[in-house]
Amino acid sequence: MAITQRTLMERIDRFIRSIENRTGEPDQWEGHCLKQALIYLNAGDVERAQARIILARTPPQLRTSRIPPTVPPDSLNPTTAELRAEFERIKSQVLH
Repeated sequence: MAITQRTLMERIDRFIRSIENRTGEPDQWEGHCLKQALIYLNAGDVERAQARIILARTPPQLRTSRIPPTVPPDSLNPTTAELRAEFERIKSQVLH
């Protein structure tokens, strides 16, 4: 079931806020899936962005590995601040 861009943005905001509230950084899985979701959101691909948010929220015990598929093991994990900044940048473009 497809969702609107606004609903997806609310979900992304809540997910980033949940990471901020636990006063830590996202693990590699969360960070890279969220980063990919933001890339898709920026490109206007709501369905792929939604799929990446769903993947980002996968509990650790259900993940197939420490990092999501297609992410090089040596890639840097984005920080919460970087993810928040990118989301706010995208949000300001979408809403204006």
